[in-house]
Amino acid sequence: MVYVLNKLKNIFMADKVISRGKEWPTETNHGTMPDNWVPTEELTALDADPEYLEYSAEAVGYGNRELQWAAYRSIANYIPEGDSVLDFGCARGDFKLYHADDYKFDLDYIGIDMNENLINAGKKVYEGQIDIRLQDWFLLPKDLIQDWCINIGSSNLRYDANIKLSDDEYLKKTIQTMADHANKGVVILLTSSITDIDDGLINRNPGDILNWAQKEFGSVAIDHSFSKDVFILVIYK
Repeated sequence: MVYVLNKLKNIFMADKVISRGKEWPTETNHGTMPDNWVPTEELTALDADPEYLEYSAEAVGYGNRELQWAAYRSIANYIPEGDSVLDFGCARGDFKLYHADDYKFDLDYIGIDMNENLINAGKKVYEGQIDIRLQDWFLLPKDLIQDWCINIGSSNLRYDANIKLSDDEYLKKTIQTMADHANKGVVILLTSSITDIDDGLINRNPGDILNWAQKEFGSVAIDHSFSKDVFILVIYK
């Protein structure tokens, strides 16, 4: 696994990303983006590359690698060393690579996603050495339990039009499902209604989410320090 991670770090973190005029998030700022931060461009040889799905940040919903890694860091800060993770909407499973590089210890990690192309890409990229599964998160086996369930932006779009629930009902069902499969808690990144950006995502009111979560789960927190555009809901069990 170490060989695979080292090989992928060279691909993900350097060769195919060129930063223009702005610094990457660092260990010291824990991924915090200043309000006037402008995303750098990701130069892609990848745009014309058949391996785009396997290596590009854009393929998993981020404008560039800096934003992808910063979002991951904002979630990883809540996961104590030695705890296990179930990643809802894992895409290729890149969180495992990020965590191994930034935190220097092996993470007990399982990822689930309904996108077959991304799951297949992750299995190819990580050479079968990462546990990612093609799975509807509403149909998880009851005995699939990890310490923490995380969701890094996968509930900011509606992927399953077949479920006849409102966007709010769909989110609440997702969070409840995550809580059912977590021993210690839930960490989910959501886009905020405070944002000035009109990007087609489903933006949530942090106060409304906090009030609902407190009634449902009791011990919860909202962290809006990462960016004015997103916030993190943490549920402690």
